[in-house]
Amino acid sequence: MNNTQIYRVFLVEDDKGTLQRLADVVSAEVGLELVGTAMNYTDASQWLNDNELDVLLTDLGLPDGNGKQLIEQTVELHENAEIMVVSRFGDENSVVEAIKAGAGGYLLKDESHEHIAGSIRQLLQGGSPISPAIARYILDYFKNDEIAESHGDDGTEIDQESLLTPKEKMVLQYISRGYSNKEIAKSLEISPHTVASHIKRIYRKLAVNSRNEAVFEGWRMGQLTIHKAAPTQSKANKDALQVAQALMAGGKSCEEVMDVLHLAYQLDQEGSMQVMQQAGSNVTEIFAAAKGCFEMDDKQVVAALLKVGFSHEEALQAMLG
Repeated sequence: MNNTQIYRVFLVEDDKGTLQRLADVVSAEVGLELVGTAMNYTDASQWLNDNELDVLLTDLGLPDGNGKQLIEQTVELHENAEIMVVSRFGDENSVVEAIKAGAGGYLLKDESHEHIAGSIRQLLQGGSPISPAIARYILDYFKNDEIAESHGDDGTEIDQESLLTPKEKMVLQYISRGYSNKEIAKSLEISPHTVASHIKRIYRKLAVNSRNEAVFEGWRMGQLTIHKAAPTQSKANKDALQVAQALMAGGKSCEEVMDVLHLAYQLDQEGSMQVMQQAGSNVTEIFAAAKGCFEMDDKQVVAALLKVGFSHEEALQAMLG
């Protein structure tokens, strides 16, 4: 943070003790000026209408409203302001909704004085400070679809002893022969989305994270017969990595390279992500490229990043940009 610049901070918190503690944190920091406080939504909303600020620190649960509304108001009236939620451990939906509304960071109230101060500095430097516990909690939200898939329509758990269904075994057989999702979809006369859903369930049932692992575990557990003529995925990935590195050295963007991997090598989103990771692209670049190349939404990209080995915190930071 540039010490010659003073950043105006507005603080919204309904608990008097917490309000004073956060005010002390801000006041003690060189380059920060506490320009206002409010203990309810009405006063905070009026202040935002009448004043300028650089940073909004707000709780979500207010006696007469929701901090999410203040976030939306700040985004609309003060487009250059940075916003951070400082709250108790809320439900995952509230956390995600706050971030969608425009919050750039999310901290727990019981973080240390030093951590809160450092997070404000990080926010002003373009970062997205998130308490580690919150990061893991938010990402639970993005796992809901996968968790739901592990239950039947009546909410009961699928019998894991039954392992793969006949259709899943057929999909795994195609995978073992090196077929892409698009090729499997065409052969089985189903949509690529349905193929991807089958593969997700295969991964979960076999407790694996890649196609190669699925083929090995499927064979080991008697769910698959390996054909000797089956092509190896590792050779294709090696060739794809060499091409990706050459294209990146030539100045091609991550999304452009991922498009080539998908079209020329028939790699799915996870395979493309793995190659781009090996080629040296960072998680933010891979996140944006996957959204553009495969037209995936945030939940799908986050789930894919976790599958290829990125941490919860890395995946969340990428989603926040």
